[in-house]
Amino acid sequence: MNESWSSILSILDNLGINARNVSVMTIGLPETELPDFAGVDAYETVSGPSDLPRTLRAQLGIVVTPLDYMPRTSAEQLLSRLRDVHCEKVLLVDTRPGWSPDVLRSLGYLEVKRPSNAGRCYLFDPDMFNQPREWNTSTDWANPENFRKYRW
Repeated sequence: MNESWSSILSILDNLGINARNVSVMTIGLPETELPDFAGVDAYETVSGPSDLPRTLRAQLGIVVTPLDYMPRTSAEQLLSRLRDVHCEKVLLVDTRPGWSPDVLRSLGYLEVKRPSNAGRCYLFDPDMFNQPREWNTSTDWANPENFRKYRW
């Protein structure tokens, strides 16, 4: 197994993601020496979000940049499409830090610790953003039975 895969697998272990039980879509990684995943769809290069089949769905997307060969807007659309349509979670491994952390944060990708110093890693995980809110329950202000009883 090559060094990039071992680094990615250690990141997944740190995040608590069991690679053997996950279907994966990879972009920017060669298909050689893939670890044992439940299912793998591998794309070495894509020219934009339209290259991906509309019905493709995976539990985890792994993107290894640089995506310098495509325009910046196409790369942002690709990351958004992976996040919104194709994958439940997306791991972005930025090997050459060409992305601003603020741009990736605005797309929903948060930086995660990486075991090696070669580049940065970002993860989109909806569970990080969709935390249950105690105040937004039917027992509090959102209770329709209380609408005319109390004045706020």
